[in-house]
Amino acid sequence: MIIEIQGVDFINKGGELMTNAVVQHMSSLPGENIVTAHLRMGSFKDREKTGLHHLSWAYYEKFPVVGAYIDSLTHLIPKPLRHKLNIITNSEVQAVLDASGFTYSDQQGARMVEIMAERTKRWKKEGKKIILLPQAFGPFKQKAVRNAFLEILKNADLIFARDKVSYDYLIELDPNSNSKIKIAPDFTNLVKGEVPDYFQANSHKVCIVPNYRMIQKTSPELKEKYLSFLTMCSKYLIEKGTEPFILIHETTRDYELGLQLQTELNRPLEIIQESNPLYIKGILGSCFIVIGSRFHSLVSTLSQGVP
Repeated sequence: MIIEIQGVDFINKGGELMTNAVVQHMSSLPGENIVTAHLRMGSFKDREKTGLHHLSWAYYEKFPVVGAYIDSLTHLIPKPLRHKLNIITNSEVQAVLDASGFTYSDQQGARMVEIMAERTKRWKKEGKKIILLPQAFGPFKQKAVRNAFLEILKNADLIFARDKVSYDYLIELDPNSNSKIKIAPDFTNLVKGEVPDYFQANSHKVCIVPNYRMIQKTSPELKEKYLSFLTMCSKYLIEKGTEPFILIHETTRDYELGLQLQTELNRPLEIIQESNPLYIKGILGSCFIVIGSRFHSLVSTLSQGVP
């Protein structure tokens, strides 16, 4: 079976962990199972190191014909050669798995929901199965967000909410779709982490995982308190003789937040910026305690028995 995974990238390490989980699981099933991703999802090297094949399609919303044009050109390559190069054409894809995490909500706005609605229309017309993997949904109070996600609901075959609140938002949106709406937990706990050679667990007991969205996407009151809370935790740990370190789980903005924390403490804290999500999970599993703000950092921590 050939499956396209979408809604993830190689910047969001939670998304990359989900990609790893899907590839590992599909590889463990009987028969030949291929997971592919479109050409704008990372580089050829990024996709290859994760075990993904290359889908001869690129999503350009302003120029939708580009994807079809690339796919048409790819058909000129003989199929045996395409497959030897791990290239998959759009017509070979039988199902689409969406692992967006937290995209379909008033909080994120209508644009990406509307884009996904248009994509599901095409996938449905092409006869592909559409499954939204466990993720957060809702609320859907904004008219544009609501209408676009109703289109997704109509076209999707299965939708998994990762929590009861998200499930309730989906059922409230369309009670008639309850047969295709399920609850299932996040599945990145299935992926086993790896501890990098450079990491010394004995001197890295307490980890802080910052999240710039706690400043970008929260109320002014919470925004002010967030950095103060991390500063207070760090000072307490230092007073108790434990030197915390900062682990960057997502983006450069998280790194900038780590630098701000150093400024508030008026002292340096080690910052580890690791690009391999399996190493990030391995590091979290080696800690004694984690103070985390990223969802998948918490899943990786708790699923390995670390408080």
